Amino acid sequence: MDQSSRRRAGIIHLSFCALFLGLISRLYCVQIRDHDEQLAKRGNQTTGKTTVEKVRGVVKDRTGQILAVSCPVDYVWVNPSVIPDSVGAAKILAPILGMKEAEILEKLTAPERKMVVLKKKLTSGQSGAIRTLMAQAPFKRERRETHDRIGIGTEYRRQYPHGSVFGSALGHESADPGHDEGLEKTLAAFLCDPPKTVATVRDGRQNMLGAPTIDLNTTEATLTIDLHLQEVVEDKLEAACAEFRPKWAVAIAMDPRTGAILAIANRPTYDPNKPGEAPPGARLNRAVTFPYEPGSTLKPFTAAYALDLNLIRPDTMIDCENGLWHHGPRGLHDHHPYAKITLADVIKFSSNIGAAKIGALTLGQKRLYECMKMWGFGTRTGVDLPAEDPGLLFPLSRWTIYSETSVPMGHEISVTPIQLTTAMCAIANGGTLYKPYVVRRVTSSDGSVVVDNGPQAVRRVIGPKAAKEMVEILKGVVKDGTGKKAAVPGVEVAGKTGTSQKIDPRTHQYTHEKYIASFVGFAPADDPKLCVAVILDEPQGGSYYGGAVAAPVVGQIVQHGLIYVK
Repeated sequence: MDQSSRRRAGIIHLSFCALFLGLISRLYCVQIRDHDEQLAKRGNQTTGKTTVEKVRGVVKDRTGQILAVSCPVDYVWVNPSVIPDSVGAAKILAPILGMKEAEILEKLTAPERKMVVLKKKLTSGQSGAIRTLMAQAPFKRERRETHDRIGIGTEYRRQYPHGSVFGSALGHESADPGHDEGLEKTLAAFLCDPPKTVATVRDGRQNMLGAPTIDLNTTEATLTIDLHLQEVVEDKLEAACAEFRPKWAVAIAMDPRTGAILAIANRPTYDPNKPGEAPPGARLNRAVTFPYEPGSTLKPFTAAYALDLNLIRPDTMIDCENGLWHHGPRGLHDHHPYAKITLADVIKFSSNIGAAKIGALTLGQKRLYECMKMWGFGTRTGVDLPAEDPGLLFPLSRWTIYSETSVPMGHEISVTPIQLTTAMCAIANGGTLYKPYVVRRVTSSDGSVVVDNGPQAVRRVIGPKAAKEMVEILKGVVKDGTGKKAAVPGVEVAGKTGTSQKIDPRTHQYTHEKYIASFVGFAPADDPKLCVAVILDEPQGGSYYGGAVAAPVVGQIVQHGLIYVK
């Protein structure tokens, strides 16, 4: 080998030695000196995170009818940072999405963003067209690109198959977390878990290779609501509103034996599928949020409490003073003058003077106050619907000489429709106050029971004897008293009318122009299966009495609704 060849061989030898030493040095740095740093770098390159969100559970009525369900809906997104021809892309996308080119181009000219949602709620045809475009220029991803240029995503949208039926009580899922309304707000803690971020394994192009096992069990809620009965209540209340044009109206149907709420209707109401189109007032569930002065519908509770204390009997004669009675500095009037009539007739014909005397002279302030508390007035019922108002019952320290006659007539006290209905259920069932509820059960898809509600007795208010006596009196109200229009052929109905004057906000005095008409009753009277309350605020059209406006609605609901109650 000549000297030139030996020189080249030496250079090659030295080069290989240097390369080998460099490799050894690099391996030392990677595997020993910088081991932890390199391991962390590898982890960052091969692992990622993704957000997993469970589907919100179904809500059903007690017969299995779906009231709320989450359905998958596609949306299209683009990556403006990698689309080479924004103008051309906008021209292609506009006719497919039904959008203006300028609107799309504005979203495509944001190169610093890697994901921009172009349109939500795609039709199946639009989704198919977008998937076709993903394989065509200018949307096809180049080989060396790590991110798609366009894609289809799926989100779940809450849908309410029955529209406005039960809408104001059911509420809706809000786009803003934590701002759900109605029963959807109550059920959110059970039907939807917060999104979870989990670690994933990815390849060099950041495509997902694997993820840990995730619990995807879902839950569903079954309500006490009966959709068929709910539709009956909605129809009858809607017809009454069309005839009498009240400012608002409420109807509640409950099972007096358990406290289960079978139907709740409000007017005005709204379609939970389109919450943005409804004014805030239409989304109120006035059945639990709106206290009002109940008027004469409160009279049976005072009388029943006095009966239970053996202070009075159904046939006890009460002097109604021929329509005018002075108690302290105030004179009380009846709509019709009565002389001496029985307690039963005081309730049957709704004598203000008779009721006031029971409160002021028979019970007295302290026992009258205890009476109202025992029936649950001035306290939340605990119903599983949000924003329940406790109503208003002034503490005894704030009572005056007027209070002992005003409260028995349903003045100087405010109750919610759910409080009134719950209290009347106690008379109907023999004297036990039950906690009202609308969520019957929440179950997981794996078969486990998350929530199991049932009848929950709060307390016994009156004994069976007093309750039976009051039922007989309330049967007389419908048979030949102020509630005749609540009568149903073949079914004995018991109940009480109410026509309460409203206070003028300017004068702070009771007005003779604005009234709240109401009726609360139950049937069959001796074996009650349905308790119904109907309240209409400021009915128009010439009649404003509860017996003329609200009582017929209760009768219609009972007549058509009893077939749905076992």
